[in-house]
Amino acid sequence: MSAIKRLTSLSVILALFLVGAMGVFAETQPLEPMAKFEVEINDDYFNPKAITLPQGKPFVLVLKNNGVKEHTFTVEKLGIDYELKPKQIKIVTVGPKTPGTYELICRYHSKEGMTGQVIVK
Repeated sequence: MSAIKRLTSLSVILALFLVGAMGVFAETQPLEPMAKFEVEINDDYFNPKAITLPQGKPFVLVLKNNGVKEHTFTVEKLGIDYELKPKQIKIVTVGPKTPGTYELICRYHSKEGMTGQVIVK
């Protein structure tokens, strides 16, 4: 094979590769930043008491236990259950799919009124 034919073949292969690679980069979309919401867990109450989450979209919750007791952030019907030691911070991602109003409790202190709501819209 002559040098010109090899060079032409190599040029065609390289051109096809570059066109294919550009297609991959053209289809890539930037990720949409996730919404973030902070929940303070104090001794015997949540702040805020009601939290609204978007349906079907990933959402970051920053859970901060400001109290001196261990607490949970529990929404049984959504399968959410996190334990936090005193002064602990947890960053979690949730993405509830079913709209509705759900009971939020601390499993250790719900009888003392440590409850709230998670609203999925």
